Amino acid sequence: MPELPQIYNSRILKSYYAYLNERYPDIDIDAVLNYAGVSKYELDDPGHWFNQQHVDRFQEKSVELTGDPAISREVGRYAVISDSSGPVKQHALGLLKVASIYLLLTKLYPMLSRGAKVTSRKISSNKVEIDVIPRVDVEEKPYQCENRIGIFESLATLHTNKFATIDHPQCVHRGDKSCNYVATWEEPIHPKWKRIFLLALGLDVLVLIIAAFLGPFYVWLIIFFAGGLGMMGIFCRALILERRELTRVIQNQGNAAEDHIQEIDYRYRGARLVQKIGQATSAILDIDQLARIVVQNIQDYLDFDRGIIMLADKERKRLFYSAGFGFDDTMADLLDKTQFRLDRPEAKGVFIQVFKNQHPVLVDDIGALRDSFSLKSQRLIDRIGSKALICLPIVHEGLSLGILAVDNIVTKRPLTKSDMNLLMGVAYQTAVSLFSAKAFQELQSSEERFRSLYENAPTAYISIRIEDAVIVNCNAAAIRLFGYERKSLIGSSLLQHVASNKESQRRSQWMHELLKNGRPFHNESIELIDCEGRSIWVNVSLEPFRDAKGRVVEGRCILVDITKQKYLEEKLQHAQRMETIGTLAGGVAHDLSNILAAIVSYPDLLLMDIQSDSPLYDPLMKIKGAGHRAAAIVQDLLTLSRRGVPIADVVDLNDTVKLFLDSPEYDDLMARHAGIEIAAELSSEMVSIKGSPVHLTKTLMNVVFNAAEALLDEGVIRIRTQKQRLDAGDLRLKGEPGEYAVLTVEDTGHGIAPDDLKRVFEPFFTKKVMGRSGTGLGMAIVWAAVEDHKGFIDIESRVGHGTTVRLFFPATSEKRTFPRPAMEPIQYSGKGEKVLIVDDDLEHREIATRMLARLGYNTTAVESGEAAIVKIEEDYNPDIVILDMELGPGLDGLETYRRILNFHKDQKAIIASGYSESLRVKKARRLGVGAFIKKPYSLKDIGAAVRYEIDRKLG
Repeated sequence: MPELPQIYNSRILKSYYAYLNERYPDIDIDAVLNYAGVSKYELDDPGHWFNQQHVDRFQEKSVELTGDPAISREVGRYAVISDSSGPVKQHALGLLKVASIYLLLTKLYPMLSRGAKVTSRKISSNKVEIDVIPRVDVEEKPYQCENRIGIFESLATLHTNKFATIDHPQCVHRGDKSCNYVATWEEPIHPKWKRIFLLALGLDVLVLIIAAFLGPFYVWLIIFFAGGLGMMGIFCRALILERRELTRVIQNQGNAAEDHIQEIDYRYRGARLVQKIGQATSAILDIDQLARIVVQNIQDYLDFDRGIIMLADKERKRLFYSAGFGFDDTMADLLDKTQFRLDRPEAKGVFIQVFKNQHPVLVDDIGALRDSFSLKSQRLIDRIGSKALICLPIVHEGLSLGILAVDNIVTKRPLTKSDMNLLMGVAYQTAVSLFSAKAFQELQSSEERFRSLYENAPTAYISIRIEDAVIVNCNAAAIRLFGYERKSLIGSSLLQHVASNKESQRRSQWMHELLKNGRPFHNESIELIDCEGRSIWVNVSLEPFRDAKGRVVEGRCILVDITKQKYLEEKLQHAQRMETIGTLAGGVAHDLSNILAAIVSYPDLLLMDIQSDSPLYDPLMKIKGAGHRAAAIVQDLLTLSRRGVPIADVVDLNDTVKLFLDSPEYDDLMARHAGIEIAAELSSEMVSIKGSPVHLTKTLMNVVFNAAEALLDEGVIRIRTQKQRLDAGDLRLKGEPGEYAVLTVEDTGHGIAPDDLKRVFEPFFTKKVMGRSGTGLGMAIVWAAVEDHKGFIDIESRVGHGTTVRLFFPATSEKRTFPRPAMEPIQYSGKGEKVLIVDDDLEHREIATRMLARLGYNTTAVESGEAAIVKIEEDYNPDIVILDMELGPGLDGLETYRRILNFHKDQKAIIASGYSESLRVKKARRLGVGAFIKKPYSLKDIGAAVRYEIDRKLG
């Protein structure tokens, strides 16, 4: 089932909880919590949210235990006047008018619920309209509508001390689209007295004017003093009522704000704690002192009663007490002697599980877990007396170093997720500090050991000057990493070895600024350049080294070579992109192969009936040639899709180069680029690999064509072959160590920019002029072919200095085998033998049928493996079966042949496919299938394969 959305803030259920505790002290409140699946610490955490099921079950159990079906409305009234509403009440009290409270509901309501949208508008000075539209994915219950009514009634009491009158003309539970409420309230009494004062003032002035004209002066004086005293009394009454109202509001507002101020203060102290720990641990290398400072800061800045840090030993078999606070001497002595075994799989203690799983936990009731602990742990719990605790792992780079735990045994303040989130920052800072402290503590334990470790460590270490990042010391691994001699490396600036791209330059400057400010950093990746200009990726960790006065004098750097990991990441990303393009290319190739079947195959049949001097002969030959060129494009697409490279023959790379230099493609290249020179420097020994001669020639051709385009109209291209052994430490190695056959193409062209160099093997990426040559697919095909040959490519280029492409292929010691001599047409003619053709494509069935019939075979064609089995079961006994490997839905060629063997155990067969010889083809051949032929069919290939297989003797 999908998880229900968390849409109701804990303050809603906390109002229920507070109401039940105050009005129904005798009921079992824990029964309500358990039934609803809610814990007390979740209620106390203002950042926690519940789903619809939680509040439904809380309401249901509350009604059951109190017997009051209208409890939700009473809770709504109670929520506003109690402290459980938190910042909602604080915001409301900050407003001077009741109407403003209701108008602010649009912003206040989301603090309590995400389940509905609330809007409100003012109708008059003491009347507002409120509209509530529940979310479409939330199924509110009628009691929640009643709860809202209670809240709306009670909001007016914050200023008038009387409930508002709520009319509810529309309700979603009565079929309306929204819940509509009209709130009306009595205005405070002091404004009425102010209006009476103004009215009396007006009457008094009027009477005085009349008395001045009609009566004696003493009458006017009597009216003046009597009226003044009366108006003064009215004014004083209004002022007293207004002050009384303001005093009540200010007092309530102060009470509501107090909790908020406490929360802000708590978070501030938490932030100060993390800052303090970071400052302290940046300079402390003693592990025990560091742990003591951490727990001391927790005690000073946070309101936990007790805290403890336990660390793992070097063998990571035990957890031992390192530092703590809040324990008396007896308890501290007990903890100091207590250790937890980490090498016992059955151990289920909280500390052990947190250490192993690396996840923080908030245990609300340790007693509930007591039975799962060992007797030793149970006795310790009894002695310590913890009821609830927070425990967090201290983890650095996936390695658990220890645990941090706190509890409140005296104040009983509930622990919350907010506490846990705050402490996670403390645990992280502690982990970083402990890791650094452990590393430096071990290095400083023995000067001689340090020197030996430093010099002979497999990881590169360098020390750099703070002002200009000049290298002042280095170890042997750093020399191997950069490739310079020690005297050349020392004295050079680390910044000059940074790659020239903007990102690397920016990161190097940032790291240098951190060093100048005396701040460490860890595991920051950056690209460097070695002595030969090759890219090196390293993870850099730096610690400022301070003198006796605390001044930073140099930086100690650890450089971890991650070039191979970077290569693997880039290779994976490239492979994923190529897989996507390959899937598309494979589908296109499959469709093109079917379309080309007729273009490639039918000319063979037609040419058998046409003399060479016929006017149709040359057009048919051109059609045939065009078809084969199109088939070559299909083969390129299959190479790109990684489905078209049969790695079967032993190939000498020298022969591959000679074959290319003797090809029409080479002649065409030289004709188009008359100003370039191609020089071949071939190895004197055989440079043999397992591969496909056709694909290797096409691979070399693509690389050379690219080099020629880079030369424009003049320059030199050198093609070299050689054998080379690559060891594990060789930076060029991107595969397994061993003997490699290397095919190198080097040009003197304009070179490739660094940003473009990373993309040269991406499909359709090209810098060539559109329409002049190339589509950006050639180098992608080179990459795919080399990958299929289990090799890798190393490419170097500098702008203005040319490009060198090295293709590394695993060398083989196998001997070359040569194909059997080609048959003449008369030799592969048939003698009426029966051939069963199984192919789901009508075009291929018809072509194969016509070709074999023309050669003299008796052919029968079916469209599926199932149909072939039925045919043979009907006592049709073919001399040979031609099976398409990729049949449509149902049995493929391999499974069809398995079924046929059940009743014709010596049945001869050949496999046909538009793709290369796949694993299933090889399985079929192991079962007894003979030849494998590629589609589209040619008369020569299909005829020779059928004739050879029929004539082949079994056994």
